[in-house]
Amino acid sequence: GDVDGAEGIFQRVAHERTTAASFPSTMLVNTVLKACANSADITRASAWYGRMVHHDIRVNIKTYGKVIEAAAKCGQVDEAVGWLEKMLEHFSEVEASDMNITMNTVLDACAKAASSEQAGQWFARM
Repeated sequence: GDVDGAEGIFQRVAHERTTAASFPSTMLVNTVLKACANSADITRASAWYGRMVHHDIRVNIKTYGKVIEAAAKCGQVDEAVGWLEKMLEHFSEVEASDMNITMNTVLDACAKAASSEQAGQWFARM
């Protein structure tokens, strides 16, 4: 969950790469997103997602998963659901294993928010 450290590494790598084609990869940004998720920092995770889109860095299921996880870890159910919906809009097909992980993450958000009603609704959708 050391977002500052992850951002520092990102900045050093980004500085070393000078061409747009070599701008940091999805994997590198997803690593920063993982630090955001581990520290329950949805604000920074959302900002990093925005940077990816702005710089045309490919987003993937794991990208969305990390942002959803950041929202879940601070109990922001609506935020987690919003990112899940955005993920489903972006990807027409999501593998069952990825969807199960994501749905479990939303359930975690419900648990952290002490929202048994929402948890029951999401559990029914699984």
